[in-house]
Parts: sequence; C-alpha cells; structure tokens
Amino acid sequence: MLLYQRIKILVYLLTLLFFSIPIKAQILNTDSLLRLINETNTDSLNGQIYYDLARSNYASDTKNALLWAQQGAKYFSNTSHHQLMTRCMNLEAVCLFILDKHEESVKLHYKILRIREQHLDTLGMGETLLNIGNNYYRGHDLEEAIKFYHKSREYALKSNNTKLLASLNNNLGNYYKDKYAESKQPNDKNLAIKHLKEAVFYKERLKTDRTLEKTYTILAHVYYESTDYKNSLYYAKRAEKYALTYKNDEAVGSSKILLCEIALINKDYDLAQSILDELYIYLSDNKAFHILNLFDGKIVVLRDKIRNLRANTSSSLDTLDDANYNSLLLSRQKVREELNIQYETEKKELENANLKLKNELAEGKTNKAIIITVVTSLFSIILLGLLLKLKKKNKAISESEQAIKKQALQLFNQNNLLKESEAFKTKLFSIISHDLKSPINSLKLIVQMSNDKQLTLENYAYLMSNVKIELDVTSNLLEDLLFWSKAQMRSNSVKWIAVNLNNTVEKCITTLSSSIKIKQLCIKNHIPLDFTILADQMRCEFIIRNILHNAIKYSELCRDIEIGILHKHEKWDIYVKDNGIGISQDHLEKLFDYEQSRRSLKGTMDEQGAGIGLLLCHDFIEELGWNFNIESEIGKGTTFHIMLPKNDKEFNSQVMTIKNNKEMQWN
Repeated sequence: MLLYQRIKILVYLLTLLFFSIPIKAQILNTDSLLRLINETNTDSLNGQIYYDLARSNYASDTKNALLWAQQGAKYFSNTSHHQLMTRCMNLEAVCLFILDKHEESVKLHYKILRIREQHLDTLGMGETLLNIGNNYYRGHDLEEAIKFYHKSREYALKSNNTKLLASLNNNLGNYYKDKYAESKQPNDKNLAIKHLKEAVFYKERLKTDRTLEKTYTILAHVYYESTDYKNSLYYAKRAEKYALTYKNDEAVGSSKILLCEIALINKDYDLAQSILDELYIYLSDNKAFHILNLFDGKIVVLRDKIRNLRANTSSSLDTLDDANYNSLLLSRQKVREELNIQYETEKKELENANLKLKNELAEGKTNKAIIITVVTSLFSIILLGLLLKLKKKNKAISESEQAIKKQALQLFNQNNLLKESEAFKTKLFSIISHDLKSPINSLKLIVQMSNDKQLTLENYAYLMSNVKIELDVTSNLLEDLLFWSKAQMRSNSVKWIAVNLNNTVEKCITTLSSSIKIKQLCIKNHIPLDFTILADQMRCEFIIRNILHNAIKYSELCRDIEIGILHKHEKWDIYVKDNGIGISQDHLEKLFDYEQSRRSLKGTMDEQGAGIGLLLCHDFIEELGWNFNIESEIGKGTTFHIMLPKNDKEFNSQVMTIKNNKEMQWN
C-alpha cells in the first residue's frame, strides 16, 4: 500500500518536472489528483495538489474548488510557505465572489492582506489590494475601487513587478475611460490615456502577454470618444495586427468594427465595407461564428449606415454586400449542421468502440488475472529471497563493523593509557633524579671537606643536620615511589576487600604521630567505628596518609584537623579538613599539573616535600574509580574531598570498568 502511494506521488512530481506548471485537469483529471492526496504525504505536497485542483476547476466547479482551496490553505498553514497559503486563500476569495458572496470575499482578501503585511510581502500586498479593488469595481463602487487601485500601484512600483503594473494600469485606464464616457471631462480622458499607455509599455516588456490587443482596442476607443480619430486609427490598427497574429477572435471583431466606424467618420464607405467583408471572411475561415452573437447588433447598424450613406451609389454594390452577409449566415448554419452531424457520428463510433473494448476486456479478464497472479507470485518469491539474502549480508557487515569499532576503541584507549603512563613516568624519573642529586652532592661535599680537613665540628654538625632533613625527604619520596611502582605492576593489581575506614585512619594517625606531637595538633576522627568501604587496603592507606601528612605540614601550632564522612546523594564524601595556611587559587589550579606541582611549598615549620605526594594520591584515586576535590581559602585552611559511590551496583560497575582498563593497558 505504501509503495503504491509513493508511486502516485512520483507520478505527480514527474508531471511537475516535465511541464514546469501545476497539474491541470487536461493532463490529470480531478479524480487522478484526488487519488494522489494521502496523509503520509508532506503538508507541502498535499497543499500543492489541493491548490492545483482549485485553480484548475474554480470556473467550472466553483463549489468544490472553494473546498479544495480551503484544504490547501489548511495544509500550507502547517508549513513556512506563507506565500502558497495566501495563494490558496486568494483562490478561495475568488470562488466566494463567483458564488455571489461578495462580503465574505472582501473579508477574506482583508485577512490575506494582514498576513502579507506581517511578512512584509510587498508584491503580495499589491496583488491583494488589486483584488479588493476589483471586488469593489465589479460591485459598481467605483470610488472605493480607485482608492485600492492607487494603493496597489504604490506597492507595485516598490516591487517593480511588470505584470502587476500592467494589470493595474489596464484597470485604471478602464476606470477613467468609463468615467470619461459619462463626464466628458478632459482630465479623465488624459488619465485614461496615461494609464493605458503605461499598461502597453509594461505589456510590451513582458513579451509573453496575450492581452496587448485588448489594451490597444481600449486606447483606440478613448481616442475615438474624444474625436481624435487619427490616434484612434493608429491604435485600432495595432490592435487588429496583434489580434490577427494571436487569433484572438473577440479582439479581431472589436478592432475591425472600430476601424469600420472610423472609416465611416472619414466618409470612406468603400473602406468601411471592405473592413466588414474582411471580418466576414475571417469569421467564416476560422469558424468563429460565436463572435456574431457579440457583434451582430453593431454589424447591422454599420451595414445600415453604409447603405444610407451610399444611397446615391449603384444598387449592385448593395446586392453584393447583402450577398456576402447572407452567404456568411448560410455558411454559419451549414457549419453548425456539419458539426452536429459530426458530433452524432463520433458519439456513435465512440459508443461502439467502448462496447467492443468492454467485450474484449471481459474476455481477457480471466487470463489476465491468472497471468498477473503467476507473475506477482514469482516476483514476490524472488524479491523475498533477495531481501533475505540482503538482510543476512547486512547483518554480517553490521557485525563486522561493530567488531572493528570495538577493536578501534580498545586500541584508542590503550594508546591513551600508554601515553599518559609514559608521560607520568617521565615526570617521576625527572623528580627522582633531581631530589636524589641534592643529598648525594651534600654528602659528597662533606666527605671531600673531611678528607681535606677543612671542617670544624660546628660546621660538620650544621651540615649533617641539613643532610638529615634532605635524606628524610628523599627517603619518604623513595617509599612513595616504591609503593606506586609496585601498584603499577600487574602482580600488585587492585585487590578489592572490605576496609574498615576508621581503623585505616587511626593507623595513619599513629604513623604520623611524631609530626602531630611536634605541632601539638588535635586530630578528630569522626568516622564511625564500624564504617566499612570496598577498596584496596594499601592504596586507601596511602591516600589517607598523604592527605593527612599534607594537612599536618601546613597547619599552625595547636590547631585541629578533622577527618569524617558525609552522605551526598548517591556518594560518600570522605573529607580531611585543616585550619592551616590554605592554598591560593592560582596554585590550586596547577596542583595536578606535572610541570607546576613539582614546586612544593615549605610547611609552617619549614618542612620540605618532594611535591609528588598529591600527584600519586590523585593517580590512586582514579585507579579506584573515585573522585578527588579540594576546597581552600588563604588563611582559613583546606578541605580535601574523596568521593566514592554508595550504591553497590554503581560501585561494582566502576570496579569492572577499572579492571577492564587495566587489562587493556597490560595487553
């Protein structure tokens, strides 16, 4: 069903492509267009089809055209095509006018005008004002009509639209022509001529306009009414020329009748009769007898004038004129009879052909149904086989793509881990070489000076105390590096066990008790005695010990350090809070920068550090899948936050992720 709908839409689009105009009833009838409408179509496509239906049928089927125009406007209202929507609304207004609903038509035109004003559609506003003027003009409210014509002309000049300017000037010329016929005021005549000449100018620029002969005829009539027969003759001849070129029967009739009247004014009776004879011949040759219904009265009047004005001439001429006219009437009657006979004959032939075709269709219906069934079945089987094969092939391709993507992602992650690890190791080796160099050089200097007997006991004691401090720092550095290097080895991978956090904190406090006593600090452990987390015992102790050591190092004498745990949403927040000197914002931002973190600040008692303790803590915290955050303010202290998951499922997920990352790193 969906395929059938798509084929219908494709037919519609191809028709648009080949003809470059909306579909007309002559190409696809109304039923064909209606079958193309479907809810699965886009709003723009359904709107275009309804617009084509309304435009093709508004003159012959006005009521349905009104409904189609309304539907088209409704569909276009759901899109951004306001111009197409207003075109549908304009057709709706035209249908209302044809159905003698003039007030509704004018109201709708005003609505269209407001929409086009909102979108600053200058050309559209000009067209709508012209339509409103036409409504008033046809309703014989000429004063209102002229106001809207002039407003429309302003917008037409702004947009410089040749077609709109041609229509407007033509309507204005008609208005002033009718007004001049009543008032005979020279100003009305001049305005009529001015606008009609402008209409001619714009229509000549269009080149595709087929109403130029009508404008020439109107202009010739204005000159005729003002007794300017010379100009009237000039424009009547131009009208005749274009009418004959484009075979516009009505324009041929009106221009030749005007030329005949001018010939009579100039008392050229032979020319007048010749023009009438040419008109008879044209109507007979082109079978345009319907024109006689429009001009019969005028032709009779002109013939009478010619006969009366030529009363003193030979009667043979009158006999010839009568013969021509009677011959034309007989020819017209004969053509009508021939057309009627031809119509009846073709009707019978068509009925016989339809009957024959119906019988042939009935005879071949069964065979065709069998053939269609067999072909359809075979096609369906082949198509099904191809689809299954294609599906299987696509599945294999998809699986291969997924496997390739997975391998690529794995390689990408491994590459990143290797790069990070290599960069970190490079920095550590740089730190080690730098920190080992200083104490070794000091020892070397002491030994050299001792050999040279250049050291006093006082200098010796002073140098040894400094060397001891440097060796303590170096010893702590080596211990931290030794533990970190073991952690990087696969044999010492993360071992997840239940860790009593209170006991771990107490163990770290005991380890650092000497530093705590020297500064007379009070360590407050707020962690519950039975509080247990899932962690790696060694890494957890290392993290707590280094952070606590950092807090002690930068605390003033006789201050408090708090260690506790808080519940935050789905996380546990292990915090270490000191009341020390604090960390500046600039230093805090560079704390985990390998280049900057090496610049360790001295403690409150000039304690010296290697500057890698927090770096290693940060590395271990990431290995465990935890998060690290630091808050600090100069002069008020620092709080270290370690965030770990509270939910077991989330935690187990992080554990599996960490294990996979480790395996990829070692593989």
